Amino acid sequence: MGFLLCIQVVLLLLFWYYCFRHKKWNNGWIAKITLFIAPFVLGYLFVWIDLRLFPIENLRLWHDELCCFSTLSALLLLPQWYKLMWLFLMHLPVQGISEHARLICIVIFSCVMVVAIIFFFALYFLWIDSMSGYTQGLRSALLNYQPILLDFPAAFFFSFCCYFCLGFGIYYPYGFWFYLLMFLECLIALLNNGIVLVYAFQFLFRKMK
Repeated sequence: MGFLLCIQVVLLLLFWYYCFRHKKWNNGWIAKITLFIAPFVLGYLFVWIDLRLFPIENLRLWHDELCCFSTLSALLLLPQWYKLMWLFLMHLPVQGISEHARLICIVIFSCVMVVAIIFFFALYFLWIDSMSGYTQGLRSALLNYQPILLDFPAAFFFSFCCYFCLGFGIYYPYGFWFYLLMFLECLIALLNNGIVLVYAFQFLFRKMK
């Protein structure tokens, strides 16, 4: 199974690179969205095949490797997302748009960029929780730090707290993969804020042709 996972990682990265550099990013929005989602779909297709191809005993032995591959598949959404949003911003017309309207557009755009990262990581937390059961997840301070059955509202709230570094008042993570995703979200939040500023500056001060 280890050899198969290595092959899948190589295929996934090659496919992601192919999609990221594909010329059809300049075509219509159906092509853009297809290229955006395609590496993620391929990654989780590989996971789905692995879960049905191997017996449960083998899956338990390779649990960490499957979590790593799943996390990689999910994180490949991020560069695709940034490229999709950049192209969207570049296609917004600037002719005849007032500075006030530009400012409103960039505020909405910035909120979408932030909420998207929080949403993505909420899905990552749910996925790791579903793969791991009670070996990874969140504990509730309101329930004497007992493990909780993670649902989307709780995952989204926890992701929101991680993104804005609010600390953990209600939920506390446990398990290596939850710690890793927490670290990645806090790091990506800092990078995302910088990227949003660059995108906003480019749009606000783009010269009208």
